[in-house]
Amino acid sequence: MITLLNKNIKNMKHRSFLILVMAASLCYSSTIAQSFKSDSLFVPGNVKQYQFNLDKPALQIDDLKYEQSGDPIKGGLTRDGGRVIMDNYKKGQRVKARVTYADGTSEEITRSPCYIDPVKFEL
Repeated sequence: MITLLNKNIKNMKHRSFLILVMAASLCYSSTIAQSFKSDSLFVPGNVKQYQFNLDKPALQIDDLKYEQSGDPIKGGLTRDGGRVIMDNYKKGQRVKARVTYADGTSEEITRSPCYIDPVKFEL
């Protein structure tokens, strides 16, 4: 009976050790995964480009500027024409532009800051 008890205690020690090793490896792997994610090219303080979506694909964008000041914004369309990318956008400002769509129509659009997002590049 004592031999059986010693075997059970030995098995419990092995199980406990195995569980401890597995938990440590899981913690380590999640730390590694988080560090890869934070090593992406997106650094919140150094965002250089911002974007907003268009309702339908466009062919051309003209007169991209800040609504209040009228200062021009350097930017353009994505390849698919679905988004406008702006360089060095000043946060909190409304944006205005003239957009020509693929169907030949054009309109002046305005986007508030809540529709303007940073462009995120990930590896």
